[in-house]
Amino acid sequence: MFSQVFRQSTRVLVQTRAFSATVSRANLVSELYVKELKAFKPTPLTASHSEGAVKPWSTPVAPKAPAVEGANDVAEYETAAVEVGSAEVKAASAGAAETLEEFFVLEDLPEEEPHH
Repeated sequence: MFSQVFRQSTRVLVQTRAFSATVSRANLVSELYVKELKAFKPTPLTASHSEGAVKPWSTPVAPKAPAVEGANDVAEYETAAVEVGSAEVKAASAGAAETLEEFFVLEDLPEEEPHH
């Protein structure tokens, strides 16, 4: 039984074609389009074509520094002499230590009586 099925399947494979036998149809529109594309010859561009569409190039103007309010005050600060007062700082820090000790001392406050 297997041999009969095998013979029939080989006959079917041999008889079928792997290519199409239909006649190709002429497409008039596409042929006309391709013909016109091949015949088209563009005109070469010259430098005179871009005269109306392009502005001439020039280097940009250098930007100016913005005016800042208080620029004179900053210049005076930069030129001012530096004042150093190290002796005054030591005396002030000693006085500050005494005031800190006084600040942390808790005074004896009278105790309030509880309200019921």
